[in-house]
Amino acid sequence: MRVRYIVAAFCAGSALLAAGFVLGRETAPTDYKSVREDVLASIDLAKEIDSVRNRELRLSRALVAPGGHIGLHSHQGDPTIVYLLSGVLTNHHDDGTTEEFQADQVFAEFGPRAHWVENKGTAPAVFIVANIHRRE
Repeated sequence: MRVRYIVAAFCAGSALLAAGFVLGRETAPTDYKSVREDVLASIDLAKEIDSVRNRELRLSRALVAPGGHIGLHSHQGDPTIVYLLSGVLTNHHDDGTTEEFQADQVFAEFGPRAHWVENKGTAPAVFIVANIHRRE
């Protein structure tokens, strides 16, 4: 008889514990609350990419040391958005235009126009790069 009471008490306790877990669970929200999103740059991919075959969406962190550079290249078929975290990055285009970007600034490169970037500053230029990369 005593075993029945122990088993019954154990079952009742387990049921209460399970009910507590179920009742204590919150429903996942489906809305946004206290969120701000600013689109910093965008590229119409339909104009840039014929196919996504052998492509991947990449997000990278890059650093160009003082005096360093990334040589002349284009982003034809490789649309890229750059967000500068720190330092200064000078962007040179093959049409002779030059732009200087500092922390919290963003720029996009796409299409056949070639460019190269350099760090003429005294601190590393650190930036985030998002691009549709062609896998080799």
